[in-house]
Amino acid sequence: MADELGFSCADVRPVVNVRNPLDLANWTLPVVELLLVSLAIAAAAQAVRRWRAGDVTPGALWLGSVVYLMAMEPPVYFPAQFGVEDHLKTAFVHNVFTVEFMFDRMPLYILCLYPAMAVLSYEGVRSFGVFRRRGLLAGSMCVGFVHHCFYEVFDHLGPQLKWWAWNPEEKNIAAVIGSVPVASVFMFATVGPAALTFLVRTFVTGRAPQGPLRVAGGIVLSGVLTTLVVLVAGIPGIVAGMIGGDPNTAAQTLVMMAFVVVFAVVAFAVLPVEWCRNRLSGHPDDDTARRYVVAAAGAYCAVFAGLWGSELPGLPAGSVDERVAGSVPYALACFVLAVVFTVGVATGGRVAAVRDPVVEKEMV
Repeated sequence: MADELGFSCADVRPVVNVRNPLDLANWTLPVVELLLVSLAIAAAAQAVRRWRAGDVTPGALWLGSVVYLMAMEPPVYFPAQFGVEDHLKTAFVHNVFTVEFMFDRMPLYILCLYPAMAVLSYEGVRSFGVFRRRGLLAGSMCVGFVHHCFYEVFDHLGPQLKWWAWNPEEKNIAAVIGSVPVASVFMFATVGPAALTFLVRTFVTGRAPQGPLRVAGGIVLSGVLTTLVVLVAGIPGIVAGMIGGDPNTAAQTLVMMAFVVVFAVVAFAVLPVEWCRNRLSGHPDDDTARRYVVAAAGAYCAVFAGLWGSELPGLPAGSVDERVAGSVPYALACFVLAVVFTVGVATGGRVAAVRDPVVEKEMV
């Protein structure tokens, strides 16, 4: 897979490796890297603002997503060293970017992707007042679906521009939408952020005021448990993929995408209603969240519109995989929903001159 992407695994550094961004595989690698590092910094700034106002949730999501990443991805990078090679081969390989960690397996931009998308999705949903009026479960599922929409715009483009390569011999990811495994669409794009939100709001935000050590413990616990939730959520689809064939890609796709549809139904039932309610009341839940989300999501959509525009003329000829042409309709649908969501956040209520962020509590 490394050979396919155009680099060698022979000369790597165990901790960190820095390269010239002008020497990468193509011009899109430093662009997506700069975008996601910038969005992670913006998410951290928003988290600090909220923390100072008394709400630790965005900060806990930022840090908890890093814990989740560090618990989830290393075994995927090194299945033999973690003793899971009998159940999972190396599922994918990242290309080499400007800054790399873990023997060139983990790019810095992936480390930034998790917190950037988690905070962006959560703050957007929270700005609608979903957690305060609809409760924790509905809010978390909305976060999962919103994250799914933004993430799939990225996930369907990466293999085409050689940001990473999937392993076609790994049976657990044989079911695909275009060039993207259904397991990635369901487990990582949808379930992971929803579970992390639910757990952070339960173990960090939902408890009585705590000291720094207990907050840190809640963050670590949330990140680790998110990994377990994602793995357990994937079991029905993986088992279905073993029935009547090896692999039964149709059954795996049906089961996993049925769960994604459940998230979509909740989001479509909740978010438009809460948008209308905010518009009628003229009292947005948090103007600082709106300004941050509109700026961050707007930049994300604009950059990916340019990246997709640069790639579309070449589909399917010259692509990494002939199946990538099938990615376009799904990615386009997700892109449209991401833009609609961003516009919804921007128009969700009258922006007050001065309004301090408030700490929300879920419905009982």
